[in-house]
Amino acid sequence: MSAIVDVGLTRFQKKREENVVALAAAAYKPLLRHAEKIDFVIVANSYSGELNLVSGINNHFTSHVSLDKVRSLRADNISGSGGTAIFMADTLIKAKVAQTVLVIGVEKMSDKNTAENAEIISTLLTERERESGVTLPSLAALMAKSYMQEYNADREAIAWVAVKSHKNGSLNQYAHYQKETSIQQVMNSAIVADPLRAFEYSPISDGAAALLITSNENAIKFTPKPVFIKAIGFAADTSHLTFRDDFTSIEAVREAGKMAYSMANVKPKDIGFAELHDMATILEIVQSEDLQLFDRGQGWHCARDGTTAIDGQMPINTSGGLISKGHPIGASGVAQATEAFFQIRGEAGARQVKSNKLGLSISLAGFGNNATVIVYGDSE
Repeated sequence: MSAIVDVGLTRFQKKREENVVALAAAAYKPLLRHAEKIDFVIVANSYSGELNLVSGINNHFTSHVSLDKVRSLRADNISGSGGTAIFMADTLIKAKVAQTVLVIGVEKMSDKNTAENAEIISTLLTERERESGVTLPSLAALMAKSYMQEYNADREAIAWVAVKSHKNGSLNQYAHYQKETSIQQVMNSAIVADPLRAFEYSPISDGAAALLITSNENAIKFTPKPVFIKAIGFAADTSHLTFRDDFTSIEAVREAGKMAYSMANVKPKDIGFAELHDMATILEIVQSEDLQLFDRGQGWHCARDGTTAIDGQMPINTSGGLISKGHPIGASGVAQATEAFFQIRGEAGARQVKSNKLGLSISLAGFGNNATVIVYGDSE
């Protein structure tokens, strides 16, 4: 197995002045002291070609930071790129192809405007569905409507996810939004795709995150408090959304979660906190149920009653999640792992949860095209 022994992170925000390669280097800077021990680099990034006119970003990065001779590759799995990069690093270490892998997640999205970003990201959809006018925000709205109808869910309960996430983000120095918001402000924000509002979606962000991952037996050489990757579940589903049977659940999330729990030999009730892929509020609720953190149809109650707050029974997105922390696509899944690192080491400050022995993250590609579920722990 493998362990995370150090991390680096930039603040997620809009209009950072660095180019995309320099932005990745900024996240790597705290890890410079480990340079001689790094024998593989994986850069998680989806759109540097389309957004920044940079191809082969992994090679640009290694040369920029004087790791020219270190083997590298790029992990591009759309919004699931970060989790995929961690999966690849763990696999390389298990296979003894590498011993210590640097994972960098980066995306610089503000070089394009909102409409241009939306058009580029929509290319992950099948051609037929894209031509019909489907977008990721509209899919989230359809999921919200389906969920409300199926479980008689209260509309404001879904919006409470945003209130909680913005409160958590206000405690995170790396978050894009660092200000609390009220339920009234969420419900009064502009409609993006009915019934979901602007405050219920993740913003366009620039940012980068870095992880140093090594083998379990090597971890103690870096730190007395490594965070162990106990299991990684990976599952896929059809990209044709119209072929899916149920729009209140994501099959890839369910299957990846089952796989991760089985590999780690833990049960959902053992998880102390979770970082979920909340591109929109409804996705946090649906994923929490698919991962069996709550029963089907109960996630919206838990969002409203404080169960998912930092001091609740099942804290979710203590970092602020994608909604408040931001969603620079290639960096998001890597940043989730940095939050797990801080939480398990007891270094999350005002965001610190009480039950921090086991954590979980999910890196979601597209609208459930595939999913990577990672279980983290303070011991092997």
